[in-house]
Amino acid sequence: MRICDLQSSSTRLQRAARDLNEHWTNTKEHWHDKTSSDFEESHVKPLLPEIAMALSAVNRLHELLEKAERDLKEYEPDV
Repeated sequence: MRICDLQSSSTRLQRAARDLNEHWTNTKEHWHDKTSSDFEESHVKPLLPEIAMALSAVNRLHELLEKAERDLKEYEPDV
């Protein structure tokens, strides 16, 4: 019994982070003033470590849930 699909959520988050980085890189080619720098420092750069931590946590949770599923199967009666 699958409780939830964390892998696809993790993949979507990775893809979104990659897309954000690509779009921001493209944006900086056309927008490169102080406001752009301030925006990057305030909004874009802080996201990167937060996303990395979230992905790490999701992957760890996925591992724990898989282990719990395996452990519970030991106690399921054969039907």
